[in-house]
Amino acid sequence: MARATIKSIAKQTGYSVGTVSNALRGEDSVKRETREEIQKVAVEQGYKVNLAGLKLRTNKSYRIAVLVGLSTDATEEWEGVEFTRIVAGISTALQGSRYELSVCSVADLDDAMAALRTIVQERSADGVIFSGTRRSDPRIAYLQNQNFPFVTYGMSDSSEPHPYVDFDSESAAHDATERLLRLGHRWIALVNPPAELVYAGQRQTGYAAALQTAGVPVQPELIYNGPTTAQSGQEAFRSLMQRKDRPTGIICANEAMTLGVLSAAAEDGIRVGRDVVVISTDDLQLSKYFVPAPSAYYVPIDETSRLLGAFMLKSLDGVDPSEIQKKIRATLIERQPDTPPPNPAI
Repeated sequence: MARATIKSIAKQTGYSVGTVSNALRGEDSVKRETREEIQKVAVEQGYKVNLAGLKLRTNKSYRIAVLVGLSTDATEEWEGVEFTRIVAGISTALQGSRYELSVCSVADLDDAMAALRTIVQERSADGVIFSGTRRSDPRIAYLQNQNFPFVTYGMSDSSEPHPYVDFDSESAAHDATERLLRLGHRWIALVNPPAELVYAGQRQTGYAAALQTAGVPVQPELIYNGPTTAQSGQEAFRSLMQRKDRPTGIICANEAMTLGVLSAAAEDGIRVGRDVVVISTDDLQLSKYFVPAPSAYYVPIDETSRLLGAFMLKSLDGVDPSEIQKKIRATLIERQPDTPPPNPAI
């Protein structure tokens, strides 16, 4: 097979050699649709660009940085499961482009801010992806101020639009609460992430809205905020079960917290599915192996992570941020029978 060249690509696409050359360099003078068409043909033909020379000519790194928040706490071993899936999906989306993935581990918000400043100042990446959006998130404010491309896994309260992919946390919490209310449950607990996270507020909004529609008062004592870990789930369960009016239904923020709740229930002799109903959200399909396996709201993590990569490429291509935003609604997977509370409210 003949070696792919700019001329062979021009011949197949029908564009001039100059247009093909500019498109392969990512020049803004070529329309985005045309660049994508030419770059697709270049990949099909096996065209190899001189990336070192291209970096010098364009002053770009052709790297996408992904900030991965990993704790040094040994009790938080679950964290790596989701991040591995996210990184794999982003990598898949970048296949066929010139961009490579660069993973940067950060321990906390200060660490993340330091990493972002280094990336922006040294231009060690052309764009950045991160998750765990917070209220008045300083990472978002900094990148917007620097006019530096980024995509978040999670919405934000920023007044300026930016690219994001998000799981519809509010709808999942609302639907789970409504489901328990229909069964007759009135003491429903929400085991939630730290309050400063945007999706914690979204979940609480959905939960409260379902209760209020049913005429059930929201009780702050039934809302637990803590790290999204199995240990935190255990602590939440034991704290909630010490109440005089202890919950008959518990909605957990993720599978790690759900696992902690199930573990504490088993150790304390409380039967999940009979004494208390547990529903997991932000599910990765791992909870089907839990005993007992809870009903869960499934999030297609592979789809969401691929979208993060695809949106990053579009952002780098100058697409309007308001056009690269996606909220994905979870799908309910029923693994437990509908169970009313032990002593239904009258």
